[in-house]
This record gives sequence, structure tokens and C-alpha cells, in this order.
Amino acid sequence: MMPAPDANILMNRLLLKGKVRHMLVLVRLIELGSMRRTATALNMAQPAVTQIVAEMEALLETELFFRHARGVEPTEAAKDLLPVAHRILDALRDGAEAVANRLHNHGGLVRISSSPAALGGMLHGRLDDFARRYPDIQVVIVEASSTTPLHGISDGTADIICTREPEVIPEGWEFQRCVEDALVVVCGKTHPLAEVKHPTLAQLGTGKWLMNHVGSVARNRFEEVFVKAGWPQSVRCQIVMHIPKLTREMLESGRYLAILPRSVAASWLGEGSVCELKSDINTPLAPLGYLWRGKQAGTAISVFARFLAES
Repeated sequence: MMPAPDANILMNRLLLKGKVRHMLVLVRLIELGSMRRTATALNMAQPAVTQIVAEMEALLETELFFRHARGVEPTEAAKDLLPVAHRILDALRDGAEAVANRLHNHGGLVRISSSPAALGGMLHGRLDDFARRYPDIQVVIVEASSTTPLHGISDGTADIICTREPEVIPEGWEFQRCVEDALVVVCGKTHPLAEVKHPTLAQLGTGKWLMNHVGSVARNRFEEVFVKAGWPQSVRCQIVMHIPKLTREMLESGRYLAILPRSVAASWLGEGSVCELKSDINTPLAPLGYLWRGKQAGTAISVFARFLAES
């Protein structure tokens, strides 16, 4: 029995014989679970999809999909390849955007990854000004997970990361502070406590609270106050989410309280649909800003970085 190929052999095979369409078929086949549906989605003949899968399995000397009557299921090897395939396809899309923008506008491309707090505290209400001042620069913005805000560094998909100041700055990157922030108690303008100047912990313990994800700074603060004040379990709303639009909708009903970074609720507070309560629960947070590689940044990235710092 021949030994399994090592990593160097597999890498050389992929470099010499691997194709982008291999990665595309892998991704879509895992998503759709069917050779037929994948062929339809990619506007290919089904035998062509089958042939591409066979080519990949031959290159890697391993089975990538289990075939069954209902379609296919990925093997563990296919699951291992999936994040790599996503990165390759994302890089190609970014490259196409950058080249197309350079050919048509000559302005360059800036890829932004932003936490929900930074979206509210740094970018909300400012992008129109940038678009008018720098119409030839293309800006692509994606929302980062609050649990992995620096993912754009590890996978190379971001030029600027708008986030809270990290305790440790990644090697080669620098952090620019932009906005001070704090955890605050908020509610809808029709909530019974909205008109109370400085509600006590006892008063706040009569309300129903929206829950943040376990491990978040807001959830940790809630749990600390919950224990200290001796609130009953009934104060917890059992809908746990981290989608600002849905949080705002719940708050505007006038039935809920929440602990949030002021930056997340900044636009709601400005529009008057949500109120900030003066409370002993409120506590400072690390400031918001952006990470970037200033010494390596191109013109477009430097322009956007300066714009954020000025704003």
C-alpha cells in the first residue's frame, strides 16, 4: 500500500493542476448537496461537475463527497478545504473589484471590516460625505463578528479594521483612536422608565431585559448587576441576538431594557426612538478606532484612514 502524500506534494499538485473552478464547485456542492443542483446553479452540465469532483479527488488522493440517493455529503477532507476555497474565491472577487475600479475610476479600493459598535459609532452618517468628497475611491464594507473582530487580519480580507482598541496590537498594524465609548442602559421612548431621571437598581429590576451573547462585555456587566442587585430570573428576555436592527425593533416596542455600547445605539439615540438612562450600571469602555498598516498603505487606504481620523 502506497503511503498517503504529504502536504508539500499536495500543495504542488494544487499549484500545478488545481483550478479556480475546482474551488467554486467544492463550495457550491457543499452548499447545495446535489450534483444536479450545483450544475444548474453554475450553468454547467452535470457530467462536468462530476468530472471536476473526480479531478479534485484524484489530485488529493482522498474522497471528498459521500454519494447517496438524495445527493452528496462532504467528507471531513472536503470540510477542511472549504474555508480555503472561500478565501481563494473572496480574494479573486476583491482582485476583480480592485482592477475594475482602477480601470474605470483610477481611485483604488479600500476593504473595511467593522464591528457593530464601530459601524454605529464611526461610520453611521459619514459615508455619504466620503462618497461625495472621493467619488473615485471604491469602499467595500463588511460587518465583522463581535467575537472575532480581527478576522480580517488573519484571512487577509481587510485593509482597515474598525473596532474597539484591542489589548494587544497585531504585529505590523497600528491603532488610531477615534471615539470614546461606554456601556449604557437604553430603552424605548415609551418605556415606563424613560421619564425617570436616575432609576435605581430596584426600579431597573422591575423591567424586562434583552440579553447579549454570553462572554460579551455587555452580558458580563448585566450578570454582575443581576447578582449584585438580586434580580429575579423573570427579568431576562429569552431572545438572545446580536443584530442591531432587531434589538432596536424590540426596544422601540417600549417593553424592554438593554445594556449596550453607546456607539451601537448612537443613531437610535440621535433620532429619539431610544432613550439612554442615567444609571449606576453605565460604565466606560475601551475607545473605538481603526487598525491599519500605515507604512504599507496605498493612497486610497490612506485617504480613508485620514477621513476616519478627521471625523
